Amino acid sequence: MQERPRDENSPRRQYLAEVAHLYYNQGKTQQEIAQIVGITRSGVSRLLTEAREKGIVEILVHYPWQTSKALEDELSELFGLKDVRVLVRGGKNDREMLDGLGSVAAQFFLNILRDRHIVGVSWGTALYSMLQAIRPVHRPDVKVVQLIGGTGAEHSSIVGPLLAPMLANLLGCSCHYLHAPLITESEAFRKAVLQERPIRETLELGRKSDIALVGIGATHPEIYNPFRLGYISKEELNEISHNGAVGLICGRHYSIDGTELDIQVNRRVIGITLKELEEVEWVIGVAGGALKAESILGALRGRHVNVLVTDDIAARKALEIHKTRGSRIG
Repeated sequence: MQERPRDENSPRRQYLAEVAHLYYNQGKTQQEIAQIVGITRSGVSRLLTEAREKGIVEILVHYPWQTSKALEDELSELFGLKDVRVLVRGGKNDREMLDGLGSVAAQFFLNILRDRHIVGVSWGTALYSMLQAIRPVHRPDVKVVQLIGGTGAEHSSIVGPLLAPMLANLLGCSCHYLHAPLITESEAFRKAVLQERPIRETLELGRKSDIALVGIGATHPEIYNPFRLGYISKEELNEISHNGAVGLICGRHYSIDGTELDIQVNRRVIGITLKELEEVEWVIGVAGGALKAESILGALRGRHVNVLVTDDIAARKALEIHKTRGSRIG
């Protein structure tokens, strides 16, 4: 955050600067600030918006990112995407690449967001980077809904339960939350959990989303959350890989051809299905890096996302696999 010196003595500007300082510099949530200054959370959201509009604060972009129009055009034409952004990674490391993906995805999301939109959120590291890049806006008529249960690592804001509340806080709007694990112990337990009214109502709202923000997962052990968090054993992971699974969107595994695979873990997931995701107007998938290339290809072939934000390394690898293994689109 940078503060501009003009009109420093204006009580209103000082007040706005103090509120902005609590949010940007001290990391307070809008709800915490509301309690500190004695106003509503929506009031805090309006103050932050006013502070930006009056130039009291500026959100700095640390890295200028170049995009590859050639790769964007190729992906768009091959897979009929509504839009695509391909960052030129250059010599930047994985962390910098995620920051870039987040910034571009955030900008695209805010450009299409409208009042009374329902925004569904799944989970993933790239989505967390995206939310970090979103500036607070006053959108009280928007609803945020969790599309998939958390993975149990509630101490981490990267996965599961914390992303939807985080986005709702940024937009100053309501949040509908699943309060359910990503994967239950059995299919029978999943059916029992789905009898809970709040969960059923949340999923029903999620199916009505205007925009869905989804992370494109993978089954590689280094980055496969259910395995790293203990939901899936090494043997189960081997079985999933044997079935040809390459990705994870809303808890559903799919093949490199984009076909949803009917494997046991799918039937234990709490969340909306890939079929239900097809009805969402804007499905924004955010993922990058070579380890995600097969999963990105599966998501594109299956039409599980219609907006892709990725980097040139992942894009070139996905296109290479597409051409090498055949161009059939599932």
